Amino acid sequence: MNASILTVLLLLVFTSLVQCKTDQQVKSERKQFKEVYINQFKLTYFRRILIAGFNQSESVKTLIGFDKSGFTEAILSEHDYKFIDSLVYIDNQYMMADSSSSIGKAEGAEGKHVLGYILNKLESRWLDNLAHDRFKRSGLKRF
Repeated sequence: MNASILTVLLLLVFTSLVQCKTDQQVKSERKQFKEVYINQFKLTYFRRILIAGFNQSESVKTLIGFDKSGFTEAILSEHDYKFIDSLVYIDNQYMMADSSSSIGKAEGAEGKHVLGYILNKLESRWLDNLAHDRFKRSGLKRF
């Protein structure tokens, strides 16, 4: 009788240990997926704003085509891509307006300031915060 009670207790302890390990693995996988999602979101925005900022330049597209950053499998949803495209459109409109207002200023200061604009966006942590928010809203955190 004591042996069967001991066996049942050991089985319960073992099952709970295995379950804890599984929960830890799931949490780790969720955390990794969140990091991948956020990085892919920011990278996609960065690529698209560069292309738009430089007026769909084939040279910029070629350079980006050589870059192997990110993932080949789909991480972002179609809604994410549409959202990023809308942000890029707004940012590009702002850069074009800023470019127009710089006409007649000091030589060398005229035109779009694409790299400076993007750098300011990235340094502001705006994109990080936005990517985290999009991840929360995506429902993917529950997988």
